[in-house]
Amino acid sequence: MNEKKIIFLGGTGLIGSQVLKILSKNTNNINAFSRRSNTNYPENVQDILFNFNTPFSEMDIPNCDHLFICIGRSLKLRELLYMRKKDRKNHFKIEHDYVFNIAKKAKDRGVNNLSIISAVGANSNSSNFYLSTKGFIEESLKNLGYKNISILRPGHIIVNKGRGEIGFIVWIIDIFFKLVNPFLRGFLRKYRGISLEKFSEFMANEEMAGINIFYYDDFIK
Repeated sequence: MNEKKIIFLGGTGLIGSQVLKILSKNTNNINAFSRRSNTNYPENVQDILFNFNTPFSEMDIPNCDHLFICIGRSLKLRELLYMRKKDRKNHFKIEHDYVFNIAKKAKDRGVNNLSIISAVGANSNSSNFYLSTKGFIEESLKNLGYKNISILRPGHIIVNKGRGEIGFIVWIIDIFFKLVNPFLRGFLRKYRGISLEKFSEFMANEEMAGINIFYYDDFIK
């Protein structure tokens, strides 16, 4: 195992837990920041309780080699299309402010490598609030001065589990993308659904230099 130091945000989520599991096989020094204590992390992952509302000046972020960001607000399916105005402030705080403050503090500590999950279609000028927020955080992170930033823009993440494990709606969407993926060609290829396993492997192992945005075709290589 290598001795690269990692800070991981979002290790309790569906995608984050899978990425963290893969990282833990190759790296001993991982600090996973979470709002609640978690007993399901791999043995070599240090569980760090963290208050994401901590003022920036009081944040204690250790130095590390790589910051992984997989946190995000739990969304209802309809919110991917339209988010009610009363929910937008809290959504922006979680998806942008929390991420930006931690990334900025880490950069101040000398961290130069960052990987984050965004979304296909992310654009700060989008009329869709979910996609515009993703676009805003991408732009904010680019301005922090990180040497290497990997921005991953997946379409739907295909979980490949039974409907009893992931819920009926997600199960149906998984099936839908398995059926339509072959018909999404040309510029539509980036909207294809990607399996959780392939996406997680890519995020855990990708180490390209510079600021890069990745899509479906990158994840399946």
